[in-house]
Amino acid sequence: MFGKLPGLIKQKQVSFGAWVTIANPEVPEMLSLLGFDWLLFDLEHAPIDYQHLEHMLMGVRSDATPLVRVPFNDPVYVKRVLDLGVAGVLFPLINRKEDAELAVKSVKYPPEGIRGVGPRRAASWGLRTEEYFKEAHNILVIVQIETREAVERAEEILAVEGVSAFFIGPNDLSFSYGKRSWKDEVVRKAVERLAEVSEQTGVPGGMYCSDNESLEFALRSGFKLIALGSDYRFLVAGARERLARARELLQASSTLQR
Repeated sequence: MFGKLPGLIKQKQVSFGAWVTIANPEVPEMLSLLGFDWLLFDLEHAPIDYQHLEHMLMGVRSDATPLVRVPFNDPVYVKRVLDLGVAGVLFPLINRKEDAELAVKSVKYPPEGIRGVGPRRAASWGLRTEEYFKEAHNILVIVQIETREAVERAEEILAVEGVSAFFIGPNDLSFSYGKRSWKDEVVRKAVERLAEVSEQTGVPGGMYCSDNESLEFALRSGFKLIALGSDYRFLVAGARERLARARELLQASSTLQR
């Protein structure tokens, strides 16, 4: 269930992942077979419900780690996705220490946390319930830092015991500063500050990288969880490139026939 990501985080190694937004189990199956270290199922912005998620998790192959971004930092969302057997949760809009504390409590069973007991698929339908309860403390808690307030309070957020890593939402962070891109100086400086906080606290950070420039920047900055894009962006990019090449070849062929 946990795959390779927990080990990579513990060893402070870089991992590559992808956003999954298309509600079809063939998508995570293909991406996991390609060798991505982790897959993030997005329940915040994508049209994926719990039934879709259950079917999609069955498509994960190899040792790719399944993660889910819940719609909001609410224990009701968290317990439902954990019971389906995900290895970690990405919590959006974590702005202060109290938000991070709630996130951690949401993934832990009492007395440490507030997660309800009923793991269903996560415990292999009752076939390995005790084993699951012993493993559940390894569930990853990844907090999303995507506002100016969160940047200013990054130290207190990452000091919360149980936070495994953090992830930067470059679009929301940019809009929080009144900008449209992380490349704007004020946003870029905010991201650089988060890289420094990551180094100081030892809590690994991550970033969504939609192009080579952002990828190179994230790697130089020392971020460890690198999202290389999303399923629909891969589809659009590949189709666009293939179509453009076909039209180039058609034009060249037409020229030669004249």
